[in-house]
Amino acid sequence: MKKTLLPALIISLMTCSCKAQENTPNFKIEIEKWTKELIANGDVGNPCREDDDWEKWQKENPKAYFGLQEIESSESDFNSDGINDGLFYFPAENCVGGNGTGSDFGMLVYSKESQFLTNKHITQTIEEGIKAELAKIKINNIYKIYIKYKGLGKTIIGEYFAWSKEDANCCPSGNGVFEYNPIELTTEIKN
Repeated sequence: MKKTLLPALIISLMTCSCKAQENTPNFKIEIEKWTKELIANGDVGNPCREDDDWEKWQKENPKAYFGLQEIESSESDFNSDGINDGLFYFPAENCVGGNGTGSDFGMLVYSKESQFLTNKHITQTIEEGIKAELAKIKINNIYKIYIKYKGLGKTIIGEYFAWSKEDANCCPSGNGVFEYNPIELTTEIKN
């Protein structure tokens, strides 16, 4: 009796393991595709040079201003389907010797109806949501918004910085925190 149960148990465990792997997005593959796309599209260049030779970096990356940085991640099952979703992001660090900055680059990988999807425009979506929320409180002269991600729980959280046309490049007049709900597609801000 023991001999017949052991093979059945092993087969059962292997089947469960395979199903678990099928229901888990391969974040590593999605990150590799995303970073290759960012570089190929000129959104970012290779990482900044450690020797601070920005002229050489610029010649090597003629389309880019920002360099690829170490990617941070935050995982959570935000849609409560039993499968971890992931937010992957890195800061916009300029590699050309200027003082320019930008929003964090971000990608959301999530499960929906047994499929794994990516949102590679999550940063722009959140920036637009923040701008709309500011307009609701009669702050309309915003021309630039930058965000910095903090993590993913049931919502994406982070900080925002908003520049009006009167603000110096160094000093945004508006800032606060945001929460973006990826299920309801809504943004909330707090100053």
